[in-house]
Amino acid sequence: MLIIGESLNATIPAIRQAVMEHDADKIADLARTQTECGANMLDVNAAVPGQSEVEDLVWMVRTVQQATNLPLVLDSSNPEALEAALDIYNGPPPIINSITGEMTEGHVGLLQLAAKHKCGLVGMCMDEVGISSDSEVRCSIAVKLLERATSAGIEPENLYIDPLVMAIAADYAAGAVSLEVLRLIHERLPQVRTFCGSSNISFGMPLRKLLNSTFVSMQMALGMNAFLVDVRNRELMATLLAATTLIGQDEWSINYIKAYRSGRLDQQ
Repeated sequence: MLIIGESLNATIPAIRQAVMEHDADKIADLARTQTECGANMLDVNAAVPGQSEVEDLVWMVRTVQQATNLPLVLDSSNPEALEAALDIYNGPPPIINSITGEMTEGHVGLLQLAAKHKCGLVGMCMDEVGISSDSEVRCSIAVKLLERATSAGIEPENLYIDPLVMAIAADYAAGAVSLEVLRLIHERLPQVRTFCGSSNISFGMPLRKLLNSTFVSMQMALGMNAFLVDVRNRELMATLLAATTLIGQDEWSINYIKAYRSGRLDQQ
């Protein structure tokens, strides 16, 4: 299981401002905080309208890598920015986030970059039609993504399929559909991995932390491999540790016990 810190994202106003001002202290502090909170990787997004994403993503990658040795998820759909960032990236193979079922010139570029640098690539279960509420349609897009990835020279285990998580406030069945897509992917495409931003499920709802924690445990039971989450959420991180132990991915519960002894698990 991979736990990916989601907070270094320029869609967040405070991070957008830090990117615009090249505030290295703020970016580095948040990188270190997420590392201390237990992240395995960090997502970095430097896309600010009106600015050079090529320059900003390179600057952000350098800044984060000076603060932590964690591998990164390069969150961009701009092949030029990704190429520049990959050229200066120094560490374990990163993950590129992301492509969809659409076959655009940009997506072809991302496939080529992932193959060239032997890194991970996230593929989202949507296409030019949009995001289907039919689990079979989403799974068929996952099959298409795998075919394209392998044709480009990407190893199946380096493809991370995102079944997509939509808000239950807008569609009460959204959680059930996402879980069914996850189940189908692992059943039909066992060679790939899965990835998602789980917190979308609770958007617009009260007690979001409760819904998020409950949902990630359900996803773990169905084999979700990588979670893009706010690692500063202690309750969520405790749930992930507990779920890892309960599904047999924490030998002799060593990580769970270490977390308990270090005070990282919430006490009643």
